[in-house]
Amino acid sequence: MLVTKFSVVIPLFNKRPHVGRAIQSVLAQTVGVHEIVVVDDGSSDGGFEYVRGLGDVRIKLHQRNTPGPGGYAARNLGIEVASGDWIAFLDADDEWLPHHLEIVEQTMRMCDRPNDLVCVGTGFRILFPSGREEFDIYSRYRKEGGPEFLDFEQLLATWLVVGGAPVWTSATVCRRDALIAAGLFPADRCSRGGDKDMWLRIAALGVTAINPVITATYFKDSINMVTSRTTVHARHCICHSIEAMLLQAKPAIAGLLRKTYNLEIFKYCIHSVKTTRVDKAIWRGFYASENPVQYLVLGALSNSLTDGIWRVFLRLRSRALKRH
Repeated sequence: MLVTKFSVVIPLFNKRPHVGRAIQSVLAQTVGVHEIVVVDDGSSDGGFEYVRGLGDVRIKLHQRNTPGPGGYAARNLGIEVASGDWIAFLDADDEWLPHHLEIVEQTMRMCDRPNDLVCVGTGFRILFPSGREEFDIYSRYRKEGGPEFLDFEQLLATWLVVGGAPVWTSATVCRRDALIAAGLFPADRCSRGGDKDMWLRIAALGVTAINPVITATYFKDSINMVTSRTTVHARHCICHSIEAMLLQAKPAIAGLLRKTYNLEIFKYCIHSVKTTRVDKAIWRGFYASENPVQYLVLGALSNSLTDGIWRVFLRLRSRALKRH
């Protein structure tokens, strides 16, 4: 019988109104956890004191004095001090449904290559301030399908089909030794996009399992969200990793890597253009032969646009987002 020691890693930075909800959702799991490693990144809102006062022996509280961009350094510390063999990630403003780890464990048992399994992801719902909810892109794609067990080439193909990373941090569980072998989160080279970069690098080491069952909630009304206090007007973090992989990639995988590179750069630029003109440095290295139309769009976005062209672009962008 499979016995899994789950260490839950929760980075905390000024999320006092939410962290109690996150921790309680871990304690309410139908599958018990080995430990809950909370790494405070220098909070000033009483979050650290709140967690310290909970008094549950499973909670291991650590503190860093200097906040790190994106919570990457905090997650890395959590991974390093964890004693479980699998790391389950949960951000302090997200929440698990009670069956999250049960679904993860069931998915693990279904894998016919258990020694190669490095990552397990599940579906999640996005809850907006209005009360509207939607499911993640992978779960919408799979609908009622069962879990998939994807090698690196298959993972890249799925990434492209669904139009983005098919796994999400607060619904992802990874083998601890694989996280370390992959190099951990990129705390020293990016402030956003590091999660996708991590999932890409760990997927290259083995099999990624993805189960579309909804087991977590991403709240869009959280305070102090990373997406609201960092800029996207910089080169995507994933570019560095893909460029390194391309040096040794087989032709079939190389083609998928180039297309993934283009996809993430293009999405990054589209997001950035909401507030400023796109700097050419952001999309440096874009593979024009793979996506010539997108290449032309990026060139246009890097130049001054008339108000009329701008309005047309925004309408097209809005329609494209609705289709996804």
